[in-house]
Amino acid sequence: MTPSLRSRLWASGFAFVLGFAVANYGIIRISRPDLWIWVAVAIALILTSAAGILFADTRRALSIWSIIGIELFAVFTLVPLLWTFSVATAPVGETSRTVLPQSISWSAFDGALHSDILQRAAVTSVLVAGIATLVAMPLAIGAAYALVRQPVRGRRLAYGLVLAALLVPLVALAGPFADQIIAFDRFGSRLALVPPALTVTLPLAIWLCVTIFRDVPWSLREAVRADGATWVQALRRFGVPHIAPGVLVATLLVFLAGCNDFVLGAALSSDDASRPLPATLLLATGQLEGSSSAVAAAGLLWILPALLLLLVFPRRINQLLGRSYR
Repeated sequence: MTPSLRSRLWASGFAFVLGFAVANYGIIRISRPDLWIWVAVAIALILTSAAGILFADTRRALSIWSIIGIELFAVFTLVPLLWTFSVATAPVGETSRTVLPQSISWSAFDGALHSDILQRAAVTSVLVAGIATLVAMPLAIGAAYALVRQPVRGRRLAYGLVLAALLVPLVALAGPFADQIIAFDRFGSRLALVPPALTVTLPLAIWLCVTIFRDVPWSLREAVRADGATWVQALRRFGVPHIAPGVLVATLLVFLAGCNDFVLGAALSSDDASRPLPATLLLATGQLEGSSSAVAAAGLLWILPALLLLLVFPRRINQLLGRSYR
């Protein structure tokens, strides 16, 4: 659908007013060097307003609202990351007071990499998330195949329950899980976190696998089988090129989601020996030397795998996360 003239003009007006307000607030209330961030954001919004007016009456499928949304998303994503980097690179004994770093010291990153507490917590996160992913993916593949390919009554209801499980607040499940773990006398064990982690990994894995199987050309599999191919040949000619790449990316996404859970890790761990990294970073104040810088540095290091995955598989991730089951 081509955006209307009125929609573009409204978006242009909104971008100009917002950019004008950001510029004035920055000039009046924000000191240098952070002032330049506000000025840059204001200039981008005002230029977007001008572009919206110039292209208002064209037939191009250009949505100014979408551009504004992308710009605001970039600001609310990059500015916190920049602030975290500023805190992480503050010299020892200093506290960063600006978003833009003034002087850079890498000692916090070295301390985070060599901290016994953080190393142990990272191993716990990888172990728990890895086991939960290995359990969840085969179950999710079977469930997704049934939801997409089998004419089972109530499959939409079942899929709705899967989506509902994705939306359940984990903090509401922490108490019952803790009671069960205590009843089995496993509270404080690393492996005791695996069953609760399935509440994160399994619904997400099913949702992603349903998206994968919906886009698979199943007629090609029927053609391969009609040609008399064995199951090994069918796997090589159909499964590997059409299903395996999506399943691989889904597995990595599920693993990252399991690694980044902090609610269950904080609620179901008794000490640093069994606490995963996100929960450790949440509770690490006072336990690490230069705790603010160390926590910020560890957090930046922890998101590097997610950024790498996004850079390596951008189109595949967009296909997985940008589609829904119908």
